[in-house]
Amino acid sequence: MTTEYELKRYAAYYRGWCQAFGEHESVPGEDTGISWLFAENQIGFISPREQTKLLLREILRKRESPTLTISRKSVQIGAFYYRPSKPSDESALLAVTKFLETGNGSHIFLTSHFMYGTGTRILTVSNKKPLSIIYKEIGAMQIKLR
Repeated sequence: MTTEYELKRYAAYYRGWCQAFGEHESVPGEDTGISWLFAENQIGFISPREQTKLLLREILRKRESPTLTISRKSVQIGAFYYRPSKPSDESALLAVTKFLETGNGSHIFLTSHFMYGTGTRILTVSNKKPLSIIYKEIGAMQIKLR
């Protein structure tokens, strides 16, 4: 069964600005460099810098964002493709699916956290709008769950 959700996309008024992710539990990727962050109202995704640039280009730097497709075997949006390789990835994707199915996730934007370094950006899906003093809405995107 395929289900689709719409998320509102937000970008910072000034490049490099973002709000803090906040208190969370994390599931670090041992050798893949992928980490997942879980909080009550949001889920975050950190990938290695080279993958992050491609992912952000597809989600936040285009006027029209392609559909993000998430399944147990892959995550794909435009030219970005990720194949879950660890049990932690599969459990994280299941958590993302549950988060979206409950109607919680409706906003996507970048955050940061001091624990992960100053240049690290966290792609965040949240049920709360980001701070309007930092972010502007730039459009919508579709997420397809398979």
